[in-house]
Amino acid sequence: MGRTPTIALLAAIALGLGVSACGGDDESGAGETTTESTTTTESTTTTESGGAASGELEGETGPGFEIEVKQNGEDAESVKAGTYTLKVEDKSDMHNFHLIGPGVDEEVTTVSFVGDKTVTVTLQPGTYTYQCDPHAAQGMKGTFEVT
Repeated sequence: MGRTPTIALLAAIALGLGVSACGGDDESGAGETTTESTTTTESTTTTESGGAASGELEGETGPGFEIEVKQNGEDAESVKAGTYTLKVEDKSDMHNFHLIGPGVDEEVTTVSFVGDKTVTVTLQPGTYTYQCDPHAAQGMKGTFEVT
């Protein structure tokens, strides 16, 4: 009779797991599989006057010794003054992305960071420099004008 209680206990556990796996009475979800995905973007805000973003800029640094800022898929050479969402893709742990200009001194990513970061910046008329601080002297920088 030693095996009978063990078998009964295992059957009770299996039955309990089967009932809890059913998930209740939801007829509309029968046979459907749901997958949920969440993306988290770390964000920093640098603004002087606040308010909603008036545009979007894309920054990129690495994986080689390249750094750039684009607007609408084109190199940003001249940008209108206003508040922008700057999305930076940092592809290397040996570079950073630093934006410097009138009213802005924002190190968007650090040297060890790899990934995407989004910041909000308010750009005033003048010249802005974006650079990788450790490699700026080797030419890893660029500028754009804000009008």
